[in-house]
Amino acid sequence: MKKTAIILFWAAILAGLVLRYMSLSYMGIFDMATYHQWGLSAFKDGLINSYEGIYYPFQYQLFELGAWLSIKLNTEYFIIYKLINLLFDCGNLIVLFLIFKKINVSKYYLLLYWLHPWFLIMFTQGYCDFQFTFFIMCFILFTLKSTSRNYLIAGIFFGFALLMKPQVQVIALSLFIYGLYQYFKNRDIKTLHIFVFPAILFIDYSLYFFVRSGNPFRLLRTFVDVGSAMPLTANFLNGWFPIAYYLNTPGDPIYSITDNIMILNTSFKSIALLTLLLLICLFVHKLIKNNYINKIDYNLFLVTGFSTFIFPFVMTSAHENHLFLATVLLIPILGKVKNLFIKLSIHIILLLQCINLYGFYGYGENKIINRIHFNYTYEIAFVLSLIAFIAFLTLVIYFLSSKSNFLTQIKQSTVR
Repeated sequence: MKKTAIILFWAAILAGLVLRYMSLSYMGIFDMATYHQWGLSAFKDGLINSYEGIYYPFQYQLFELGAWLSIKLNTEYFIIYKLINLLFDCGNLIVLFLIFKKINVSKYYLLLYWLHPWFLIMFTQGYCDFQFTFFIMCFILFTLKSTSRNYLIAGIFFGFALLMKPQVQVIALSLFIYGLYQYFKNRDIKTLHIFVFPAILFIDYSLYFFVRSGNPFRLLRTFVDVGSAMPLTANFLNGWFPIAYYLNTPGDPIYSITDNIMILNTSFKSIALLTLLLLICLFVHKLIKNNYINKIDYNLFLVTGFSTFIFPFVMTSAHENHLFLATVLLIPILGKVKNLFIKLSIHIILLLQCINLYGFYGYGENKIINRIHFNYTYEIAFVLSLIAFIAFLTLVIYFLSSKSNFLTQIKQSTVR
């Protein structure tokens, strides 16, 4: 029986790889054209002349690599960019396996990542989230052992992730808050060692921009300006979606509603940011209050997972792909918790994200292999957003409640 299970496991892994390979020739989401435009510009004109923000320099250089390979191999750019994603996707699977092995989660949960339609459609559409996710997963792997050396090594991976996409900023914020809590309560600065390499890398890129363009604050400005003039929601199923739906003019896209709407002299964006900070502080406080570490230190994994999970649900301007990293980190949670209602809530979120992504974009801009045809409307998305938000609240209450046994179940060993 065990041998049969192992054979089926590797057959499923192979099937997932085949499905990804088959989708390489399908044009993905229109974002891929933007990736290529940035990469091609960086390749032809250099990073200094091509860099315009939104994403950060290291991600531009990965796009530049894709553009160079596309020209060198005379191959369609989206095939090359997806091949790069495939390398990172396989890397995610391997690192996830190593994490599972350390925290005693069954390897069969890997199949949820490898075969779930949500992750498959994300890959087919060509989103680059697989890339920064790989660096965050490596970061988590090293932080499971609470030593200064491991934190310094973990910081190398975190530094590159921070110079890729804006979503990593909320992780940096939550880790900094956790580090401050540890210092003021336990006089322990070990956690802050994580920021040594990211600081060096950020300064290095800033000096590069300064020397080549004369502007020492060009990189810093793109970090600061990332949240300016953004929509209330950008096709993500959160609590802002129903509000945007009712404020929206029929026929206009949902993202035409901006997040600078004021209520009691406070913008929606400010309310979201304050809520985000409050939730992070409450979660960190719970971790520090119930701080007990055996051989494995789960705290930074939990801080990272919690912050990246609540970010797209709480903050404005969330896009349909912004929950990707959080959904990867929810898989080991599924392998640890025993509460069936919590497991169901996680599966609901995965399913609804999949439906939403497929409903808006199918398998990509060129819907060649679409087999399921349905008229996905904002009315359907409105209903799904309510369900998703209820599932989100269920999980947040479970994560924060002093009466839940969440931390106990996460930190205990599980029979594999």
